Amino acid sequence: MRETRRIFGIIIFSILCIVLIGSGCSSKANPSTGGGDSSQLLKNVYNDGVFVFGDLPWLTTKQEVMKQKQLDDSNSEKGDVLKAEESFSFNNSSLKKIVIYRFSDDKFVSGEYLFSTTDNKLFAQFCEELKTNLSKTLPKPNANDLNILDGAGDASAQGKNVSWEGKDHSTLTVNLLTAEQGKDTEYLLQIKSSSPLPERQGLKP
Repeated sequence: MRETRRIFGIIIFSILCIVLIGSGCSSKANPSTGGGDSSQLLKNVYNDGVFVFGDLPWLTTKQEVMKQKQLDDSNSEKGDVLKAEESFSFNNSSLKKIVIYRFSDDKFVSGEYLFSTTDNKLFAQFCEELKTNLSKTLPKPNANDLNILDGAGDASAQGKNVSWEGKDHSTLTVNLLTAEQGKDTEYLLQIKSSSPLPERQGLKP
């Protein structure tokens, strides 16, 4: 009887050890959100000295973009714009994120990430982290500087922008904006990547 109890105790102890080890592994595999999101975001817009938008080649047709990104007509606006709305996790909270694809003559010419929140402190923290990652990832801007992101939670800081030009003449622009939402002020940050100007001009008849 004692032998049976001893074996049963060993089994229970083994199960508890497995559960605790599994729990530890799970916590390591799923760190809290916040730290690296904007650095990953920048990898989607900058590659080897030129500005891009994810894995989409410039001048891709609208239909092909819809197919690759699994979008449909409900995402289409005014015939030359596609929008997809999602959430962007940051510092145990989240910002609203809209991904925008713009077309000219049915060719993909620019893409945007539009982040927004009515929480000015969260917005300021997001812009502060973005500024750090922009300074680490991109060369020196060719118009204005990253100091526009300082104090981004203040309405007075809105309406400013900073921009870069790639070696192929593609461009990236970061804009600070505000919008009124009833009694609240919505703070917005736009990251816009555009195709090289010669290609865009070549689309005109």
